[in-house]
Amino acid sequence: MLLENLAIGRSVEVYVDRDGYCYNLVSKVEETSAKRVYITLITANTRVFEFRQEDKVRILYRDENQIWEWDNVKAGIAKKYGTKMHYFDIADGGRSFNRRNAYRVNIDEEAMLGYYNQDSTTASADIQEFKLDYADAFPEMQEPVFIKGMIRDISATGAGICSNYEFSINDIVFFSISSNYGRLPAKAKVVRKTKLSPAKNKYSNYYGCLLLQTDNRLSKHIADIQREAIKIQKHKEDEAELDKALGRLEKGLAAKQKNSTAGNIKGIRTVFDEDNKETKNKPRPRVEGIITAEEELKRKEAMKQRPRTKVEGIVTMDDIKEKPFGKKSSVTPPEIEGIKTAGLK
Repeated sequence: MLLENLAIGRSVEVYVDRDGYCYNLVSKVEETSAKRVYITLITANTRVFEFRQEDKVRILYRDENQIWEWDNVKAGIAKKYGTKMHYFDIADGGRSFNRRNAYRVNIDEEAMLGYYNQDSTTASADIQEFKLDYADAFPEMQEPVFIKGMIRDISATGAGICSNYEFSINDIVFFSISSNYGRLPAKAKVVRKTKLSPAKNKYSNYYGCLLLQTDNRLSKHIADIQREAIKIQKHKEDEAELDKALGRLEKGLAAKQKNSTAGNIKGIRTVFDEDNKETKNKPRPRVEGIITAEEELKRKEAMKQRPRTKVEGIVTMDDIKEKPFGKKSSVTPPEIEGIKTAGLK
């Protein structure tokens, strides 16, 4: 997006990484050029915010429904039309940014929520805790008020908190969450609120918040939770796929077992039976049994083991030539007990 197309008076979010913390500051566009954007001077209690040389700065700008982001910009203070302004030198055209793409994780962690009663101290009351430096020292701050609440979900840019306290839009809340890196402090601004059902929820209000100041390790903590969630989800998917495979295997085995252990066969219906109406009502022939290949093999092995039939004598062709038919032979022919043919049993 061309910097000249940034609308005058439109809000700009400024993110500053410094000394292990990330800060979100908000200002408005005052003037633009090809490579520079001027914004309203960022102050708190009349103290001017000073950017450092080592700061990592990026800015977000909303153009109607689209958000644009520029990172690694150089910031400073300059006079324009006799008025001091903060400016950002930008070398590229930026890129589109979708805030909803920031991975949000559910943590449901009980926490103490801090806030300040007076609007004059709300904006900068806990800045000292985050070591955010301004040109001059802050005046003495009043003590914050702490209430019980819950951090339901959090991302790199926002958080959802629950509480029975009635916050208003733009109220500032600060809290800390536990992690493998220790306690991670955060400061947030309420941007929306929703009433919760008392029958299903411990707290009566849900607040959607924009994170203003966070520990840089928060992104690492969210990434850790994301990796663990992906690992658990992958494990569940693998288990579900294994259950399906085992189910298919069990069905196949059950069907095979059912087919191999069929009961006694009372009869066999042929195609002829289906077509011949006269034979449909006739009793079917009884089948005593079905010989399988294994049974046939056993039968043949048993036949081999049976004793051979005794042969009384063998008549050859020479015997027949020497004693032609019609003449009595002095040789007594062998007594034949019986003749077994293929048609007899």
